[in-house]
Amino acid sequence: MTPEVVTVGHILMDIQIVVDNFAQPDKEGIVRRISYGGGGSAANVAVGTSRLGIKSGYIGKVGMDSFGSTLLEEIRRDGVDVSRVKIDLDGSTGFTIIIINKEGQIIMYGFKGVSDKLMPSELDSKYISSANHLHITGLRLRTAISAAKIAKKAGVTISFDPGRLMSILGLQKLYPLLRLSDILLLNSSEASSITNINDHHEAAKILNKIVSTVIIKMGDKGVYVKSNATEFTIKAHKVNVVDTTGAGDAFSAGFITGLLEGRDLKEAVIFANAVAALKITKMGARSLPTRKEVEQFIKHLDNNPSRTQQFQNR
Repeated sequence: MTPEVVTVGHILMDIQIVVDNFAQPDKEGIVRRISYGGGGSAANVAVGTSRLGIKSGYIGKVGMDSFGSTLLEEIRRDGVDVSRVKIDLDGSTGFTIIIINKEGQIIMYGFKGVSDKLMPSELDSKYISSANHLHITGLRLRTAISAAKIAKKAGVTISFDPGRLMSILGLQKLYPLLRLSDILLLNSSEASSITNINDHHEAAKILNKIVSTVIIKMGDKGVYVKSNATEFTIKAHKVNVVDTTGAGDAFSAGFITGLLEGRDLKEAVIFANAVAALKITKMGARSLPTRKEVEQFIKHLDNNPSRTQQFQNR
């Protein structure tokens, strides 16, 4: 299969623990439910785009263990090509412990395992070059830069979501990767970590000098977009929040899908906003909506005029 979008980054097992309230130090909290499911930002986006009708491929690394085989089988069932995934015979597949309270807020503990050990030499240049779009998420910086260089040379558009761990590297260390990227997707905390500026407008201005399109996700405050040609904000949808884990990945999947389908920037962001809104109404990072679910959600908004004012120009 020749994928339209290739994602490169982590694939992890998510261990989700549902509680009423987060436990305080030296106190015991009551676990209401525990479940296991696929996670890892790059793998999530690959699954999300596939469910939305885009041919997707994933590049990453797992261990020769039960977590690894389960994770690959999961995304394979969702139509994601995993032929370029590397198997580490000695290390362990990464996992994330996610604690979710009754408000849908989360605390996360991560063990990246071999997922963070993908090397530049393990990237398939022809595979990346054959795609229409490359999406890079958290992994070792040298590998991310190598993937971006391959895509840039082939004329493949590049989006980059640094996540929590790469954001703390700061602007100077991330600059070589940022300058290769066409689109930067991150939340307000990550924008602040990279630029050391708390105001998202000012942070976006700094980042937009390097990356042509900057998209800052602000949770219930909506999405702020700053590009070379335009600037706008999209309001968040009011939905019943169950679990925000993977909301950013859902947004990325929706946005990439919109771009590949020929939508303009604003239309792609509006579509992505709907995908993310649907995801947070369900438990689990992989509770990503299908194309039919997104279209029904947007149709519902269109039939309710009071809900159709989704953006405002700035």
